[in-house]
Amino acid sequence: MAKGALPKEFERPSDSGSQGGSSSSAPKKRGADKLGISIAIGITAVALILGIGFTGVIPMDLGLPSVMQPATTAPVVQQAPPSPPSAYVPMKSTPSYTPASNDLIDRLDWSISTGDVVGMYLYKNSSSLVVHTMTTDDGELFVGLNADYIGSDDGTFFILVDNQEHEDYEQAGMDLYINLPAGAEKVEIIGSYAIL
Repeated sequence: MAKGALPKEFERPSDSGSQGGSSSSAPKKRGADKLGISIAIGITAVALILGIGFTGVIPMDLGLPSVMQPATTAPVVQQAPPSPPSAYVPMKSTPSYTPASNDLIDRLDWSISTGDVVGMYLYKNSSSLVVHTMTTDDGELFVGLNADYIGSDDGTFFILVDNQEHEDYEQAGMDLYINLPAGAEKVEIIGSYAIL
């Protein structure tokens, strides 16, 4: 910059009105100052938007509800209920549902060609495995029995489908392939013993 030179945004006051008669001693503002103000406003707007987004609170009290109220207290930790008094006697009743301990759906191998198997329940008193199915078309149910749960002294099993004797099945060792009619809901496999 040459000695005595001013930045572009400023002009030297004119002597005796040689530049149009203006004798103002203040420098003139140009586009750079307007650009700086626009940038400052933009940065402030972005900072406000980010501040509201991260905190969920509007920075000024305008009487508007905030998006998220900050927690003012520590979370409450729930404690275990107190133990019953020593004179407490639990109520003895028989549950109205089948206990899940005899459901073998996750312990036996099985597959069904059409429909779904809802549950496989073992009943010791009748030495049977009851398979609850949902079928819409004729199909085949495969059940791989396990001697740890159900078995037969002579190696054969008696099959009921929807409480009717069913002879349309094949047996290969402990594997049963049972042909099911459309709409079958219950398959009962009866052996000589059942172990819970």
